[in-house]
Amino acid sequence: MPKKNTVLKGLGPRYGIKIRKSFTKVHHLMKQKRKCPECGGAIIREAVGIWTCKKCGIKIAGTAYDLQL
Repeated sequence: MPKKNTVLKGLGPRYGIKIRKSFTKVHHLMKQKRKCPECGGAIIREAVGIWTCKKCGIKIAGTAYDLQL
């Protein structure tokens, strides 16, 4: 049986399936690859609502888990 590709290592059955599913959806949204609108480099999440380009260093304000351009 193949392993499942989940990020629920610390969440056991005591939290319930709804919370675990919503956590997985938010986590995948937050960790997906994004491109900088200025240079095309990779954008990473620095803090809640602050996104930074690795290449040019530009900082962009967005939402907590996603970048709204």
